[in-house]
Amino acid sequence: MKIPRIYADEYGHSYFDEAELVQTGDPKRRIQAVSQPVEYWQMRQMQPGYFVDFKANEKPQFIAMTSGRMVLTVSNGEQRYFARGDMLLLQDVAGQGHSMRIVGHEPCTMLVVTLPGEGNFK
Repeated sequence: MKIPRIYADEYGHSYFDEAELVQTGDPKRRIQAVSQPVEYWQMRQMQPGYFVDFKANEKPQFIAMTSGRMVLTVSNGEQRYFARGDMLLLQDVAGQGHSMRIVGHEPCTMLVVTLPGEGNFK
């Protein structure tokens, strides 16, 4: 399974890309992601209009959206919208980072899982 990710290049510019979330099991019956180590997890809720200007993450994070909508912008100006059911990986721990704006009329709730190391999936 591929999920969107944001990463930073050697010059500190951030870009969208995809990360492969490795699956195991029998595709005819049940598949699941390979277990991953985590540092900690938390639930976050942000109100419509909340904005964070360009900033790198302190540590890699896996995000699972549970309600609301947000738009993330990377260095080259590309924007992507995320809403309930979407997942993404934030690996831009150096450089310019990304900006975030909560859009729409309802609060944005998400599960944020902080990953160890560089946040690479096994």
